[in-house]
Amino acid sequence: MQTLTDLCQIGDILLDVDIAGKHQLFEYAARQLGQRHALNAQNLASALTLREQSGSTALGHGLALPHARMPGLAEAHALFLRLKQGLEFAAPDCAPAHSFLFLILPRETQPDHLRLLASIARMLSERPFREALARSVHPQQVLRLFQLWSDPDVADDAHFLLDSNRYFLDAEASLRPDYSIRRKVVARF
Repeated sequence: MQTLTDLCQIGDILLDVDIAGKHQLFEYAARQLGQRHALNAQNLASALTLREQSGSTALGHGLALPHARMPGLAEAHALFLRLKQGLEFAAPDCAPAHSFLFLILPRETQPDHLRLLASIARMLSERPFREALARSVHPQQVLRLFQLWSDPDVADDAHFLLDSNRYFLDAEASLRPDYSIRRKVVARF
């Protein structure tokens, strides 16, 4: 399975971008992805806009995970953008979004792509990760956070829940009777 660090390299991390609205955000991200991966920027912007119209990809805590599926795409691509000022993005916690992780996926759904989305949702649900991400001032720091984050092995944890009908607001952790940690992340893809 591809990981975020397979998809998002140093050139795919842009910080302190000055953008005033959602339409401009999608066009900017599509241009960046188009230039880096030889993709049609207009088609990318349209796909991102269409996906967002079906429901907000805002996760809360100032984060959003805009994504779209593209026909003819051989592999997934990612772009991380952090804005100078947050945008209203219909987040479940009503907070403006300032950090966006864009994913462009092949049209054909593969289990690995769904696992990738779930893994990223788990990563962004971790409060210490979000706090470290907000403190990062250089793309190298963001990339290092992506590289160091370790996804829990949820396949072996019968107590890990992934609810595909809602967005997450936060990860909940509690102790089970055997003193191991129970994690719950709620996400929507």
